[in-house]
Amino acid sequence: MSAAAAKLLSEFEALPVEQQQEFVREVMNHLPPWDSGPLNDDAVAAAGDALAAMLHEEERAS
Repeated sequence: MSAAAAKLLSEFEALPVEQQQEFVREVMNHLPPWDSGPLNDDAVAAAGDALAAMLHEEERAS
């Protein structure tokens, strides 16, 4: 990673979570369309497990 990219990442990590989320949304809106191709079953299962864990944690926190 370049020094400039490392500096940007460090500055990003210093932001409050809300500003990090807003920044990521803006970056995503500026990226060109990209297709990674079909997902394999392991990737889909891992994403589902991660989502379920996140939702469970949010439910426990509220």
